[in-house]
Amino acid sequence: MQKKDQTAQELFSVITESSTIQEIKETLKLCMDSLKNNTLNTLLSQDAGYQAALLEYRQACQHYQGSDFTKSQRDIIDTLLARKDESEFEHVANAYMAGLLDGYRILRNFGLTLE
Repeated sequence: MQKKDQTAQELFSVITESSTIQEIKETLKLCMDSLKNNTLNTLLSQDAGYQAALLEYRQACQHYQGSDFTKSQRDIIDTLLARKDESEFEHVANAYMAGLLDGYRILRNFGLTLE
């Protein structure tokens, strides 16, 4: 319960400050990311397709680590991978929010919300 109280307090403090919409969106993304982790990790651990892709990714990483790249080449690859990770985080956070919004809209369309 304490984690929920902390999250609610963080959201309240952001909303009551003179923040920009972007700052509120970024804070909401972080909160949503925290909420989705348990559910998503459970689903991914049971997804055979994801597990196979993850194994292939790990094998590719091992191959990359064992390869003879120059420092310049390794820097380029590391930067590329870091930017990809950042864009994927943003994509997943937005997809999760879209799912929540769509779920709410579906419930509202069927009259299942308390409005």
